[in-house]
Amino acid sequence: MPSLSKVLQPIAPTCPAETPAADALKQLTSSGTDALLVVKNGAFVGLFGHREALAAFADGSGPVESYMRRPLPGRNIADSLESGADIMYREDTPVVLMTADEGPLFKKTSRTVGIVSAFQVLDEIGKTTTDTASNKVFVGRRDLGLNVPVSPCQRACPIHQDIAAYVDYVSQGRYLDSWLVIHETNPFPSMLGRLCNHPCETDCKRGWVQGPENAVSIKSLKRFATDYAWARRVTIDWQRAPENGKRVAVVGSGPAGMTAAQDLRLMGYGVDLYEREAKLGGLLSASIPHFRFDLDQLNWEIQMIVDMGVNIFLNKNVGKDLKLEQLLNDYHAVFLSVGMMTGRILPVPGSDLPEVISAMEFLRVRSYDIVPDNFPRGGDVVVIGGGAVATDAAQTSIKTGARKVWMVSIEPADRLPAFGNELVEAREIGLTLHTGVIVNAIKGDSSGHVNGVEFIRVDENKLEFDPESGKLLINTVQKLPGTEHVIPCRYAIFASGQIMDFPQDQGVPLTPRKLMEADTGAHTKVAKLFAGGDSVQGPSFIVDAVAWGHRAARSINEFLGASVPRDAKPLTVIETTDDHREADYYNREEPPILPAEKRMDMTPVELPWNDEQAITAALRCFQCDTVHHVDESTCILCGACDDVCPEKALDVVVYGENRDTSSGGFVEICNTVLGEEFGGKAGKILVNYDRCTNCRICEDHCPVNCITFQRVRFRDDAMQMIPLTPVASAAKRPVEA
Repeated sequence: MPSLSKVLQPIAPTCPAETPAADALKQLTSSGTDALLVVKNGAFVGLFGHREALAAFADGSGPVESYMRRPLPGRNIADSLESGADIMYREDTPVVLMTADEGPLFKKTSRTVGIVSAFQVLDEIGKTTTDTASNKVFVGRRDLGLNVPVSPCQRACPIHQDIAAYVDYVSQGRYLDSWLVIHETNPFPSMLGRLCNHPCETDCKRGWVQGPENAVSIKSLKRFATDYAWARRVTIDWQRAPENGKRVAVVGSGPAGMTAAQDLRLMGYGVDLYEREAKLGGLLSASIPHFRFDLDQLNWEIQMIVDMGVNIFLNKNVGKDLKLEQLLNDYHAVFLSVGMMTGRILPVPGSDLPEVISAMEFLRVRSYDIVPDNFPRGGDVVVIGGGAVATDAAQTSIKTGARKVWMVSIEPADRLPAFGNELVEAREIGLTLHTGVIVNAIKGDSSGHVNGVEFIRVDENKLEFDPESGKLLINTVQKLPGTEHVIPCRYAIFASGQIMDFPQDQGVPLTPRKLMEADTGAHTKVAKLFAGGDSVQGPSFIVDAVAWGHRAARSINEFLGASVPRDAKPLTVIETTDDHREADYYNREEPPILPAEKRMDMTPVELPWNDEQAITAALRCFQCDTVHHVDESTCILCGACDDVCPEKALDVVVYGENRDTSSGGFVEICNTVLGEEFGGKAGKILVNYDRCTNCRICEDHCPVNCITFQRVRFRDDAMQMIPLTPVASAAKRPVEA
């Protein structure tokens, strides 16, 4: 890799140590540079950059010396870019002072010749390392406009988590580092570590090689790192931009709303969050039964966002208690993330009987540890639907004391939309499935109470499913006359879809599906109004809602035109990653769950991994975010790497020679001309990253040691970890305003 001399800049503007910080702040702003060098007695003693300016923003009467960052690290211009990035990371500085050696060997002196900044180092590393892996690149990450190597799993993730990095940190036992990487884009890893639909695992290269059932256990590793952080009661202290005087209202405290609130606070906005329930979390806390997650961990994650200064207003139903027009008048922007928290009850005869309830309402009531009215403890329950919500309602009914629970669906048993593992768990504790039928009526007795549900069979041979989503095409459902039958029960739960419950007289534009009309950036046609999450997209997954929150916050920031005067140039970390070749010895392992006899209440059922299980699961990762780095000054184009590659992913091309080029590779990782001692040959090395599994055999067999594997990642300097007071502390709880 090139030396630091390649990115050398002139010495930054200087500032005497006794200068008032307020004056230094003006000088920094007018100079347009990253930092001022603080001078005392003719020597550079410290650095005054944007972060120090934030500290001096409120009261800049003291001398700049009292705010500066010290010590001022230095490097020789002959040192490598890697060493510069390393000291920037370790010393937490955006600028390094550069020196050059002068004089004969035994009388050398050092002279200050300039500086290098983190951005220049980042840019040059981007040219020399990341651009050699163009098919691994996600363009524009962190709004820097730069190319960053990412893995297939990261590309598939809706919030683009740095998955390979946090998985690798677990393999090294760096569990808190792993958790911090996760939190860079994911405010709810305790939930997504248990309940994510994990599209990352679908695109895992380990799954490509060994079959989809053998993908790396990414979701469970996220949960492991989060459990570790929770057990040590740590939290994140965010570096926030100064208050900019602009206020944003967020309506709904689900994953989209809470994520947007967090991001907007980081940008310096005042955020007021309105929630119609008596608690925060939206669907996370009010729709997902508590046996699926750790409620204390969720409250810990929510509290970290609240502690950033978000103002909470509980039991406020916007559109009813408070008109949207008033919010638009009172705030600079409004973000609606109201979700789809109301369940649909099909309008069949008897659906208005008192023992009929939607699954969403049933789960909402149970989330407050209350048993719904008319629920028949010791009686039979029928759940109508075959998806994840139906499974949750069915298991919750069993755990609430129902004698027998049926889950009834149109889809055949092998096409149920519910997750397979959840169905297995439900059947282990007593759930009975009845498939291939459609509800005809709710039957009532002479007193007007439910005593059964009537179904009619459908022609399963005529059912068709959407080839992309796998959902049933309802227009292909054909009833079979004469197959009517009744399942006796005393309670009926409809898990037949969800609707958006937001008053239509509030001026929010709607689609033909009665969803809020907004683009993928959450912009609506109403000035100052943004909308996102399930209320725009329809029922989806938690991670999709988090992605909506991030996009909405960015769109609001762009709309309001506010600048973010904190360091916007994250430091670059160059890591030589560990060898994971032993991964082939381990098989995928799922987290254990409680035995069926211990799953009859609302206790969380999924058990944690121990260290050995987590590390071996992490070692299975191919580390697809790492790239080859070939020292072109050393490579002799011998072809040894090509010869030993077990995946035939490399081609060594020597111009004028007829060598095999069967890898299909198009990413050039080396282009060199050899010296006279090697005949002056010229050539290049190409790699096919769709084949490469980062086994590093090429690195081992290189006779001149010119191949290394490196990861380039950004360190989020807005985060630091601090000890946490107990999460149950009354002083920390959000209160109704």
